[in-house]
Amino acid sequence: MPRAGAAELKKLRARAAAWARTAKGRRGGAAALTAILVIVMALAFLHDYWKAAFSTQPPLREDTRGAAREKAKELARALEARLFVKGRIEGDAWTSAQMLVALRENDAGYRPRGGPRAIERYFRAIAGPECTCWRRVPAGNFPSHLGVTAWALWGFACFGIPAHRNEIEFLLSAQGPEGGWPLFAGADPKRFASSYATAAVILALHQHSAREKSPARRKRIDAAVGRGAEWLKSRAAAGRARWADYPDLAGEGKEYLGLSGFVLFALHRTGAAGLASLDREWIDALPEEAPALLADEASGRKVWVGKRAYPDDTLYRALPWAIVATANAYSGASLFGKVRAARWLERALAPGAPVYALLGNEPDGGLVAEALLALKSET
Repeated sequence: MPRAGAAELKKLRARAAAWARTAKGRRGGAAALTAILVIVMALAFLHDYWKAAFSTQPPLREDTRGAAREKAKELARALEARLFVKGRIEGDAWTSAQMLVALRENDAGYRPRGGPRAIERYFRAIAGPECTCWRRVPAGNFPSHLGVTAWALWGFACFGIPAHRNEIEFLLSAQGPEGGWPLFAGADPKRFASSYATAAVILALHQHSAREKSPARRKRIDAAVGRGAEWLKSRAAAGRARWADYPDLAGEGKEYLGLSGFVLFALHRTGAAGLASLDREWIDALPEEAPALLADEASGRKVWVGKRAYPDDTLYRALPWAIVATANAYSGASLFGKVRAARWLERALAPGAPVYALLGNEPDGGLVAEALLALKSET
């Protein structure tokens, strides 16, 4: 081989060796970078589980909690402004009670304009004349409403207003033999026992039990709450912690996320026993994404009272009660469930999430009140 050819071949071999060393270095660098990324992801993954293992509340980011606190303050101001017009409470009993409960739950030191006496005067003035209870609409052709009455009495309890004996007796007397309550007084509790009404009533009775001076009546109240809680627990859909609105009614089977969140919250608030499995099932069945802000659900079920049917127009607001129930279920969840719940709540409450689009002046005042309860659950 000529000397020039040999020299050229030597150069080519040197270039090939250099390229091989470079390629090997690149592969090594890429492998190292991949390893670093895997380690970082594993540490982040383990960090989530480490936090969950030692927390009883969802470990949300501080900017998320801060945004929720500021939005809660904004909605609280808006609710008070729309609740009190010229210094007096205005609005229907149901929505007004929801607003008052939300304002007090948001701030334990909140004092309404005119104090508790203004609240009592307003609600007593619009109570049904035939009973110490409230209707959906204050007109004679509407039956007494267990849901509205429960919210009104829950509002009383929030501000230290004692319920009249007849008001408590109205709730106790409407309980069905199996433990559930109908939405409308006079409806057959065996057919029309309502998950929503039962949850609302046990909340109201539980709040007033501590204020009951008679040991015998307190025992009756607590027994009714316990029976109502057991009825709700026994009507949960198997393996999903979901509830239908009328679970004992033939042909009923549709479950509602907002209703189910409200029921699970009521069970937690009233101290019902044996909720760990329901908590785990609730979190396991959470939708991947939080429901839309205006994803209200309603069955429109006709409830018969005597020979007349009345529509159940209760709105099950999915987003607020899904947030509240997930926060309540967190402590009873498995380690994997806690991480899933925390990540779900982070998406639902992170700055810019749909709940922050509420201004407080929306037509649906109940949605604003329940959104405030949801934000408070995480602040």
